[in-house]
Amino acid sequence: MSFSQRDKIFGLLFGCAYGDAMGMPSEMMCRTILDETFPEGIHALLPSSQNDFFKRKFKAGEVTDDTVNTLLVCDSIIEDGKFDTELYLRKLLRWADENPEKNASQIGPSTSKALDLLRAGKSYVESGKYGTTNGSAMKVSPLGILHDYHDIQGLVDDVCKLCLPTHNTSIAITGASVIATLASYALRHEYDEEEIWSLAKLAIVEGMKHGNQLPSPSLSKRLDLIRQDIKTLSEKEVLEKLEIVYGVGFETIETIPAVLAMIILSKGNPMKSAQLSANIAGDSDTIGSISTAICGAFHPEFNSLDIKHIEEVNGINFKKYVDGLERVFK
Repeated sequence: MSFSQRDKIFGLLFGCAYGDAMGMPSEMMCRTILDETFPEGIHALLPSSQNDFFKRKFKAGEVTDDTVNTLLVCDSIIEDGKFDTELYLRKLLRWADENPEKNASQIGPSTSKALDLLRAGKSYVESGKYGTTNGSAMKVSPLGILHDYHDIQGLVDDVCKLCLPTHNTSIAITGASVIATLASYALRHEYDEEEIWSLAKLAIVEGMKHGNQLPSPSLSKRLDLIRQDIKTLSEKEVLEKLEIVYGVGFETIETIPAVLAMIILSKGNPMKSAQLSANIAGDSDTIGSISTAICGAFHPEFNSLDIKHIEEVNGINFKKYVDGLERVFK
């Protein structure tokens, strides 16, 4: 089945929110606590529990900073017709200042540190020099609307602009470049596993040229390993190895392999990627939001009741966002 450009943009945005909301209840739980809290697993939108890592009291379907930041990027693109670092940063700072009660649970460690530096007078050229976590990868997918993935250099240039204030490191830029590239591809083509792996590698080569060069394991080699695991192990074994060997925390080097695994294991099905992510120990909402955004662009098919519920709980008008982003699609 072929989908319209409009459908695919909607799938990207709603997929982000759906994967985020599905993974929210288990975010940052260890395996023991996750199994105790959800003995049957997570198979629907649920509220946060008494074991919530951040002590939140979120409703079923409520989203976290993954969706908030992604929509702030969308707001910037819609307002300016392109991505502008300063415009996005003003929107982020305004949101953070207007929602102080959510800062502890809604802003990641690299972003939080960068915002503190910015408020103290540090230049945004300097504030993100040590941010290695997944805070840019989680919000970068809308750049895939602005850039055709064939122009990998132009796409990564905008990724660098997005990463600059909070995650201006080689690993964070590289991880975000992978996600932006796959989002661009998913918005323009049907699911193709070989092409996904190939484009991820191209994005890594380009992304590693940029940012503050900090020591890090090789993202390329980690993707090689997880790709081999997917070929030779059962789904359950792959998920266990992600948790135990590769890690599923909020560092970029852990998040990106997990996201690729969710996309491939689900074969581009957003409902499955959201459920797989929600039931993994670690940064389940971020892994879910990124993977389900990309899968949603491949297959923008969601339950109408879930769409209505997430829109109402969070006050998000996805149609309005699609209207604005469709005008700048390139």
